[in-house]
Amino acid sequence: MNDCAVYFMLHSIEKVRGGLTRAAIQRANKLSRLYDDIGLITFDFNPDYDQVIKHYKDIRLWNDKIKHYNVYEFLMNQSEIEKTGELTQTVFQDDSIYQRVLFDFEGRPRKVTQFDKKNGKVIKELLLTKDGRRFFERCFLYGRYTLLDQNGSEIKSFKTVKGYRRHFVESIFKNRETILLSDSRFTDRILMGIEDTKAVKVAVLHSNHLQSPYQYGSPLVKRNELLFNRLNQLDAVVTLTDSQAEDIASRFGRRSTIHTAGHPALMPSKNTEEHDPYTAVMLVRYEGIKQIPHAIKAFKRVVKKVAKAKLEIWGFGREEDRYRRLISRLRLENHVFIKGFTYDVDTTFQRAAFSLMTSKSEAFGMSIVESMSVGTPVICYACKYGPTDIITHEKNGLLIDPGDIKGLADAMIDLFLNKEKRSALSREAKKITKRFGNKKLEERWKVIFEEARKQSKQRIYLEGLRAEMTNVVFDEETGIKVEGRVHFKEIEPLFHDKIILFLQFRRRKEMEDLYAPLSVSWENPNTLIFKGKFSDLQKLFKGCWDINLSVSCLNFHQFVKPTLINAKIGGRNTDLKLCRKRQRVFVKVYQPKKKKPLNIYFFLEKYKAKIRDGVRRLGG
Repeated sequence: MNDCAVYFMLHSIEKVRGGLTRAAIQRANKLSRLYDDIGLITFDFNPDYDQVIKHYKDIRLWNDKIKHYNVYEFLMNQSEIEKTGELTQTVFQDDSIYQRVLFDFEGRPRKVTQFDKKNGKVIKELLLTKDGRRFFERCFLYGRYTLLDQNGSEIKSFKTVKGYRRHFVESIFKNRETILLSDSRFTDRILMGIEDTKAVKVAVLHSNHLQSPYQYGSPLVKRNELLFNRLNQLDAVVTLTDSQAEDIASRFGRRSTIHTAGHPALMPSKNTEEHDPYTAVMLVRYEGIKQIPHAIKAFKRVVKKVAKAKLEIWGFGREEDRYRRLISRLRLENHVFIKGFTYDVDTTFQRAAFSLMTSKSEAFGMSIVESMSVGTPVICYACKYGPTDIITHEKNGLLIDPGDIKGLADAMIDLFLNKEKRSALSREAKKITKRFGNKKLEERWKVIFEEARKQSKQRIYLEGLRAEMTNVVFDEETGIKVEGRVHFKEIEPLFHDKIILFLQFRRRKEMEDLYAPLSVSWENPNTLIFKGKFSDLQKLFKGCWDINLSVSCLNFHQFVKPTLINAKIGGRNTDLKLCRKRQRVFVKVYQPKKKKPLNIYFFLEKYKAKIRDGVRRLGG
C-alpha cells in the first residue's frame, strides 16, 4: 500500500447524477486497493449524506475503505454544540425578511435561509444540528461566516467562503503528504488556494474545454478560464483522451505535467442478456448540448423502414418535457420512450442492438465505453474528443458527421436490418475492455500520482523572461532558420537541463499552431542560446503567422515574443515573406499563383466560323 493520502474534490454527491460523479466514485473505488487513505471531499450542505453514501454502497460503487468528508459536517463536529433554545429562538425575525427551512430525510429542520422581501436576495443562512441547534452562520449581507460553540458564542470566523473551505481541506491532511484532485471546475479555486506545501495539486478535465464550434482556437468555456490561466500552479493536469491533451499542450504550452487517463470500462457478468434486435438506447443527460432531438427526428425516418424499431432514452435533466412534446408531434409514442434515470447501466446497454450518442461535444463519452464493453456497438456523432478517439468507424462502431440527421437514420436502419454487421461490430466493441480495463487504468493513475508527487517537490516559476533573435533567414530548400538567446532573470543550474524550447508559428485569424524543436546551450548561468529551423513550409497556409518561442520547464510554460537584435531578415519568394513590424518578426503567406485554365469559350468563338462552314459542307 502507498503511504500517500488521496482525496478527490467535488462540489457534491447525489443519487441522481451524471458521468462525472460516477466516474469519480468508480476511480476512488478502484484506487482504494493501492492507497490506504482515500476519500471524496464535498462542499455542499446536504443533511442526508448518510443516505447518499448508503445508496452507492448498495449498488456496489462505494466500498468501506472510501471516506467521505463534507465541509459542514466537519464544522458541525468542531462546534460541539449543546442545546441553547428552540428553533424559533435561533432565527432572527423581522417584517422585512422571509425565511425558508430545509428539512432532512427524517423531517428535522437543518437549514434556515433568510431573504430580503424587497429584492429576494439571501441575507443569512443558519445551519442546524439534528436537534435544531445552530453551529454555523453564513451572513452574506456583511460577508461574515461564523462557527459557533455550545453557547452560541463565536469559535472562529472567516471573511470569505473560500476561507473556511480552505481551512476545512487543510485540516483533513495536516502534516501529511496528500494528493488533492479537483474533479470539477467549482473546486479549482479551492485547490489553487491551498498553501500547505504537502499538498500535491492535480486537476481533471471531464468535459471539452472549448465553446462552440468546439474546434482548436475556439473560446474557452468560462468555467475553465481559471484552470487554464493557472496551469503553472498544478502538479498534474489530466485529460481523458490523448487528442485533448495534445490540443491543450499545443495551445497553452507543452508542460511535463499534462497526462491522459480515460474512464474504466464495465466488467459485465458472464450471464449477459440477449440483445433485442429492434431496440436502441441512449443513456444521456437531458440537456441541449446532447442534441437528443436529433435522435428523435432521425427515428421518424427509421420507423418507416423498420416498423418494430424502438428507442429508449434513459437519463435526467431539464429538457424532458421538450422531448415528450417532440415525440408527440412526430407521432412516435409507440416507438420512442423517455425512461428516466437508471442505475442498472450494464443491463440497459446489454438489452439493446446498439446505442446512440448525438452530442455536440464530449471529452470522453463514458456511455460509449460502457456500451461497447457489453458488446453493444455505438452510433455516434464524430465530435471532439472522445468519440473519434474511442470508435474506429465500421470496425467497432459507426461515426456520423455531426448534425447529419439523415446519416444518423441511415446508420440505424443499417444496423437494425443487418444482423451480421451488428454482430461483427459487437465482437470488436468488446475489445474496449482491454484498452480501458480496470488494472490498466489503476496502473496509469499510479504513474500519474507518482509523477505529480515528484513534481510537487520541484515546482518552478520563472520571472522576467526575455528573448531576442540574432538571425532569421528563409531558404527555399531548408526552410526558416533562426538563432537567438533567451535571458532569465534568475534560474538555478539544476533546472538547466529541464528547459525545452520550441519555435512556434501561430496563425492569427483562424488559430493554428505549428512547432519546431530548438537546440539549446548555456552561454552563462542565466542566458541560453538557441538555434533551429522549420522545414515543413507546406503547412503554412494563407494568412499571417506570428513567430514565438515556447519555453517550458516542468510545470512552467510561457510563450515569449522575441525581439530582433542586429538581425537582418533574409529570403523572399512569391508565396511567403518574412516580415518585420518594429522589432518583431512574422511570416506572411500568400495564395500560391495558379496557372490560367484554358478559356473554352474563347476557343469556340475563335473557330466558330470554321465549325459552321464544316457543318454546311457536310450537309448539316
